[in-house]
Amino acid sequence: MGKLVHNVQKKQHRERSQISSRARFGLLEKKKDYKLRSANFHKNQAKLKLLKEKAKSYNEDEYYHAMKNKKTNEDGILIQEREFSQSLTNDQVLLMKGQDLNYLNMISSKESKKIEKGLNNSNLFAGNGKHTVFVDDKNKFDNFKSEEYFQTEKELLGRRENRLKLDQLIKNDIDLGQDAESLEDALAYKKRELDVLKQRIQREKKLGEVRSKLQLQKELMKSGSKKKINKNGNVVFKWKNQRKR
Repeated sequence: MGKLVHNVQKKQHRERSQISSRARFGLLEKKKDYKLRSANFHKNQAKLKLLKEKAKSYNEDEYYHAMKNKKTNEDGILIQEREFSQSLTNDQVLLMKGQDLNYLNMISSKESKKIEKGLNNSNLFAGNGKHTVFVDDKNKFDNFKSEEYFQTEKELLGRRENRLKLDQLIKNDIDLGQDAESLEDALAYKKRELDVLKQRIQREKKLGEVRSKLQLQKELMKSGSKKKINKNGNVVFKWKNQRKR
């Protein structure tokens, strides 16, 4: 006998959303969100209970090796010293400082090359002077045309540092109209190049200061008689002359 099935759509039970009067409190918490929050809360409570039991049964006379390597600061943050920091010899420290110094020299050399390339190729510091042309009489003065005298186009008269002639323009097929329209973009690009160059110069200066300090530390760790001298408010070291055998 066939089974009678009522093809009736069941009612969908949907969770309600946040009411408009409480929209400032954000989305309404659903049951799945509550379950996650509740599980996390009970997990933290269990941890606190275990820590309280450990603190209650703590023995002040108890000793363990982590007491020497670990400590907490005033804010209760754990500070752990490196295990091998006390076992390094003077020669090992000198070797590490030498490696750091070589790395700084390599980075500083790269920055110097980039700065030199930027100064040579970007033409940031081009001259802004003017040409003075002398003529014989007033007629030539009234009919004087700069583009004819310099054999170039009007758009390139202001480019004193890179003023191409007509034969060069024809040979290179340069679009002067586009160059004149993008003058503001060219100036903005030039300013960005100048900012990048300024940052590179500052970075190279900071690298030089770090290199000098690291070099001084390396020299102070070497053997030899030396004394500290206050010279114009700066502390300098002077080594005693020794005869080399």
